[in-house]
Amino acid sequence: MLATAKNYDVICYQLRNGLYQRLENPLKKELDRLSEGIKKAVTSGKKIGPQPAQMLAQVFECRIKALKWLTADAAFDYLENVEEEVVPQVEGMKADKRMETLTDNLLFAIRCNLRVVEAIIGKDREAGAAILDYLEEFPDIGYKQFIASLALGAPNGEAARKMLDWVNSSLHIEFVLVAADIISRDGLDLPDGALDDLAFLAADSAQEYIALATELGILNARAPRSRTGQPVGDGFIQEQKLLAETGMDDFAANLLDT
Repeated sequence: MLATAKNYDVICYQLRNGLYQRLENPLKKELDRLSEGIKKAVTSGKKIGPQPAQMLAQVFECRIKALKWLTADAAFDYLENVEEEVVPQVEGMKADKRMETLTDNLLFAIRCNLRVVEAIIGKDREAGAAILDYLEEFPDIGYKQFIASLALGAPNGEAARKMLDWVNSSLHIEFVLVAADIISRDGLDLPDGALDDLAFLAADSAQEYIALATELGILNARAPRSRTGQPVGDGFIQEQKLLAETGMDDFAANLLDT
């Protein structure tokens, strides 16, 4: 249950938009540190690809503290907030023409996230509240502790690796979304190729996220099963990654069809 609760993928973004003024000071400072670290990463001039463990740990730990903070607000509804607040805000980033591709890929990633979260909690919003209640009682856990818990708790090494890759893909989605928010708000002058790098990272991470969610049995979909009905292996994940440049809408329609 703890692992699935980690994948409320856009919590850090939501803290920056609409909730920031309400944050308690320690959480506000942590969010500011994360935002500054992401800003440095996207303006460094270095190629933006999969992030090092240090950055993933920052996103992870900010997310956990944010989720725990949100347990104090009984009225907070993650799915509703994403659908009614986050999606329109991200769509609004298209006003900056240079961000169109990045925005489209982020919207795809958000649709993937919504599909998975709906599968986790179903249509029963009480189940979502139960996850937050669980986190409220759970002590703060760091990224390294989480990795160790996977190694101990997963049935085998392969399952642990897939779960970690799934969580990491969700952290990359959050990284790109916060980066896009910073770029949109601050009108950053970015190095050549930075927006393309972020757009690809968003698409690549979203495809891995949705494929692994299916592999792990969190999400049911038509595509990820062989003719024998058995889950397919890593080849499927790699195949789906190749679709990054062949059309997000076709990929989403195929894999997310219910």
